[in-house]
Amino acid sequence: MVNEKESLKYKVLKLLRESPGVVSGVELSKETGRSRVAAWKAVQGLQEAGYGIEVSRKGYRLVSDLTDSIYPWEFGTDEAMFTHFASTESTMAEAKRMAESDKALPGETHIITADMQTHGVGQLGKSWTTTRGSLAFTIITRNQLPLACHSRMTMAAQVALTKVLRRITSRPFYIRWPNDIWSEDGKVVGILEELNASGNLCSWINLGIGINITHRPNLKGTDSIFHREAPITRKEILTQFWDEFKVQERLAAEESPWLAEEWNRLCLDAGHRMRLAGSGKMVIFRGVDNFGSALIYTPGSRGEHLMLPGTGSFIKSYI
Repeated sequence: MVNEKESLKYKVLKLLRESPGVVSGVELSKETGRSRVAAWKAVQGLQEAGYGIEVSRKGYRLVSDLTDSIYPWEFGTDEAMFTHFASTESTMAEAKRMAESDKALPGETHIITADMQTHGVGQLGKSWTTTRGSLAFTIITRNQLPLACHSRMTMAAQVALTKVLRRITSRPFYIRWPNDIWSEDGKVVGILEELNASGNLCSWINLGIGINITHRPNLKGTDSIFHREAPITRKEILTQFWDEFKVQERLAAEESPWLAEEWNRLCLDAGHRMRLAGSGKMVIFRGVDNFGSALIYTPGSRGEHLMLPGTGSFIKSYI
């Protein structure tokens, strides 16, 4: 039975990958439920994308595959949810243009991926270096969260990705406030949030995510999730993240306290003495509240006070 939600490129590529030899045009047409001309055009599109498909009178044969491809058709029935760029200014810039247009409909999630970003964006306007083989993508969400709850989306992404990285590497990874994920040796993931709100509700919240997979930037305090060749593809990492993120996103939308509890459990710094970046003031970081604000205590003061996301960060002071 033909699955109408699977694109022709996906079906053709799947058949070529599963066949050890040549697949005839007649067989492609029969198995995909499309004409031989349509199948040939799908082959041409795959060739242009970089898949090594040999064409002869007998048919088609896959001689060299793109094993780490994140083209939309690689995601099967979810293909319509993805837009891919071989190179772009940044996935955040593309996502903003799409979120403000009619391309992503209200209530629909969309994911923009890129192999290379020429002007990757980090927190507070800093640049983000897209290292070779890294995973760079932005999620457009339209779940109508109250504006006061917008940081819960970043929390959801941090929790989801930390769980996935721990699972696929068996290495310890930790959340750091407000928007990073670290190994014991340095930063491996940065998350950037951008939103648009109408009244008290968010029209859309975009989450830009950059993951150093096997290479790290030439910057102090950075790391990659693998120190050798990755045993898992970017597609597999993104697929596992998406499955886990949907779970955490529901908790974020429901304002469940479980999200903050899980965030604090996975946090590297909760309960430790930290130094405020900029002022150098020593505080104790208690973790985050239900809205992603940092709960900090200054020794000698009365009680805790809140630090909103985006208003500061910490420098690790403990051993």
